Amino acid sequence: MELAMAKINEDQTKPLAPLTPRSDQPDEDQYHGDRTKYVHSQTKLILCCGFIASLTMLIAVTFIVLSLTVFHLHNPNLTIHSISFIQPLDFVNGKVNTNRNATVSVEISLHNPNPALFNVKNVNVSFYHGELVVVGESIRRSETIPAKRTVKMNLAAEIDTTKLLASLPGLMEDINGRGVDLKSSVEVKGKVKIMKIFKKSVHLQTDCYMKMTTNNFLTPTFQCFKTHEMPKNRAKSKGD
Repeated sequence: MELAMAKINEDQTKPLAPLTPRSDQPDEDQYHGDRTKYVHSQTKLILCCGFIASLTMLIAVTFIVLSLTVFHLHNPNLTIHSISFIQPLDFVNGKVNTNRNATVSVEISLHNPNPALFNVKNVNVSFYHGELVVVGESIRRSETIPAKRTVKMNLAAEIDTTKLLASLPGLMEDINGRGVDLKSSVEVKGKVKIMKIFKKSVHLQTDCYMKMTTNNFLTPTFQCFKTHEMPKNRAKSKGD
């Protein structure tokens, strides 16, 4: 009996074996750690994408505002101040001397309203009687107009007396009578450019209608119109 009791006591004093977790149960701490890392990485990605999108939008808005305000390019202004004969038509025995051409001077000004240089490629002036060109082109190239500045130019061209007589056989009678109508056309081509980003090609043209008589042969009266303007009549008042 005592032997049996001793064995029971010995069994009771033995430590219990530790519980071994089952391999198919997830580790809660590791799961929560991985989950936290994933949320943090996703948050960083969203913030990074939001920052890039905001920066891109800011740059685009700034570019649009600048292009519509500071960097908005305007057409330069072309003004014709005077048209005069340096060398008038030569008359011999009441007829036009076809061996000598007339030379005309045209004073113009170009105003650049832009905050950038206006590079003028060429300027030319032509004279017409009807649709016939009666003058060789006068060309002036490579003019640079600073920002917000005005530059004056003097253009000279020769009127071909042979072409003028071919277009107007009764030249002498018209000069002594109602006058001779001529049209001059000044054309300017160039480009305005800011930082090689904002560019504007420029093509300006102004037409002037002149009337020559014996009373105003050296300084004929004229009236000028830009290409988008149409004269209401051919009244020849002194231009300025």
